Amino acid sequence: MSLPPDRPLLIRGARLFDGTRFHDDCDLAAGVDGRILAVGPGLDVPEGAETLDARGRTLLPGLVDCHVHFREPGLERKEGYATGSAGALHGGVTTVCEIQNNPPLMESGERLQAKLDALRGVSRVDYAPYGSLTMDALPHLDSLRGLCPAVKCFLGCSTGAGGVKSEAEMRALFEGAARAGLLVVAHCEDNAIMDRAAAEVSPEQETRHDLLRPRASEVQSIRDALRVAKEVGARLHVFHVSTAEGARLVAEAAAAGQDVGLSTGPHYLLVTAEEAHDAPQNRFKVNPSIKYEEDRDDLARMLGAGTVRIVGTDHAPHPLDEKARPYAKAPSGFPSIDLLLPLMYAVADRHGIPEEAVLASVTRAPADEFGLTAKGRLEPGADADFLLVDPGAQHIVNEVMLPSKSKWSPYHGRMLRGFPEAVWLRGRQVWRRGMVQGAPGGRPLFGVEAAAERDAPA
Repeated sequence: MSLPPDRPLLIRGARLFDGTRFHDDCDLAAGVDGRILAVGPGLDVPEGAETLDARGRTLLPGLVDCHVHFREPGLERKEGYATGSAGALHGGVTTVCEIQNNPPLMESGERLQAKLDALRGVSRVDYAPYGSLTMDALPHLDSLRGLCPAVKCFLGCSTGAGGVKSEAEMRALFEGAARAGLLVVAHCEDNAIMDRAAAEVSPEQETRHDLLRPRASEVQSIRDALRVAKEVGARLHVFHVSTAEGARLVAEAAAAGQDVGLSTGPHYLLVTAEEAHDAPQNRFKVNPSIKYEEDRDDLARMLGAGTVRIVGTDHAPHPLDEKARPYAKAPSGFPSIDLLLPLMYAVADRHGIPEEAVLASVTRAPADEFGLTAKGRLEPGADADFLLVDPGAQHIVNEVMLPSKSKWSPYHGRMLRGFPEAVWLRGRQVWRRGMVQGAPGGRPLFGVEAAAERDAPA
């Protein structure tokens, strides 16, 4: 268990983003219980408080990355929580929702509770792993209730997952989740469409990931998932939407009253299929594939308009020697949690989107979507997770300096702005000027023990 802060903290005069909007020349007070005491101008100094002058800096809630793969247990050689959570702090992230896509899958409450317990003293950020929605998990779904924010279903094949084999199987999975009262988070790609694309592609195009995993694959899978979820009464969230049409389908279903949401990734807002294809060493090979300029720009417009509300990295690291294999043998996925905040500023700059919409998509919006009621916001009673940043300070990404394990990035050499200077987790400083601070103190956010810990007096 992590130690509480030694004394209260008062941050003075920041430009504060509360998860929804900005407040100029604003103070924040945090107590020794690790929660926010007050937010507003001219706060009184709590007795014994440490005071920090933050004028000229922006104070943000700790970011919530709702989609990461840390591969622990079983594949820590690619990434475990020790390195992945350090990378999270570098990117301004204090909470992760993580899905295991390597054995052992989180198909029962017993297995998931063991994982939650094992990560204490390892993770530097708070964590909420998803359960795995597979046919083998169906008899155990009730045991996952209360231990995870949702259960993940791979409707299409991807790294470590073969995908759902039929609509009947999807229906059984969604019905099981609905009976257990569990939100379904889905990777939507249609295997049959991808198989046809692979059979039809010309030899000159056989390394075009966007053609082998085409738009139609995602769009059809989303359409089918929405229909089945509605028929069986399942709550659905579609992860890493890469197409504008797919996003519109989800938005239209939500507007019609269906309990459905979606998120996209920074790469779908910043990169095109052509750029991904031209990148060396398959660095931007990812599932779903990165699509086209019109998809990128339309998704960004929808983010600015609030139609797309949530962004998650899909951080999925592999060693660079594996990524550098010939295209067909190179795994999909890349590291990105280390750069989440700078990438979101890049999205705002690239598309002229208000910073409020961009920052909300990685703070309050994912926290609300996944039941993390004390996260992603700066308000009294919330966890004192926050970070200070100079949004105007620019740095060139140097991949070997990133904390996560793989030591490479598809964004290597890019000039980005908005790297966190300091990060606090529940009132304790855990990151300062490029270095982790103190021992790992991340906590699980679900489970009986997590609830007791949250409610315990200071």
